[in-house]
Amino acid sequence: MTDESDAIDDEHIIDLLPDELALARAQMDAGLAALAEGTVRDRISYREADGPAVDDELDALRALLAESLWRQGRLVSARAAIEAIRPSSPQRRLPILSMIEAEALAAAGEPDRAIGALERVVSAIGVDEAHELRSGVSGRLSWPLPTDLRPEPARAPRPPWAQATTPELAEDTAPDGGARTASARGRLEEARVAYVAGALARGDAEMSIAVRLDASLATDGVAILEPTLGGQPAPERLLLYGDLLRAAGRRVEADQAYDRAADRRS
Repeated sequence: MTDESDAIDDEHIIDLLPDELALARAQMDAGLAALAEGTVRDRISYREADGPAVDDELDALRALLAESLWRQGRLVSARAAIEAIRPSSPQRRLPILSMIEAEALAAAGEPDRAIGALERVVSAIGVDEAHELRSGVSGRLSWPLPTDLRPEPARAPRPPWAQATTPELAEDTAPDGGARTASARGRLEEARVAYVAGALARGDAEMSIAVRLDASLATDGVAILEPTLGGQPAPERLLLYGDLLRAAGRRVEADQAYDRAADRRS
């Protein structure tokens, strides 16, 4: 006969408590944003029952809460959920949260900042991926159309005996246009490499040349330069930042950068 203590030792306890984070994600993917909100809020309340807590799980829960609120059209609450996430958390850099911030800024009457956030999302993940993340959620911003929804450009009629031309040939035959753009992109990549290596002065010099060769690269330049500014950038770097913003069409933010540079020099 088996001893009772041995029987107790052989027992296994199975924890059937579901992972609320995974459950809420599945509910969100199924289009049940309100149900996902309830699941996330329950878990956050449970975690905060013993007092204020800050960790990676709570940051992930609040990011998911922000997404669920955004999909319900509650932008003010979604923005508040994002602001509750630690600034240093990787969750703050998720493209979906940047997208929500862009829409929240537009709804709050800050179009310039909203456009800047939109440009950062598109620059980071591309138009097609941004369209997929939105998943049909309407908003106040005009997001670029994905590739499969863009209308094909009208082709000029040509006689059947004329030689067909391709965009690649047209670009190559343009006077110095292709070479100038290629040089500008090369300078932009050199700036990126310099910033990663910590050579800020060399990166700024390459960036300044790149945007002068091709002003259409200003948006990419902003996305590359912005993370290197830090909390107290030098006036010269703020002036370059302002020039990039102005070339990208973000005049309000450019003026703010110029004002900061003037304050530093005074």
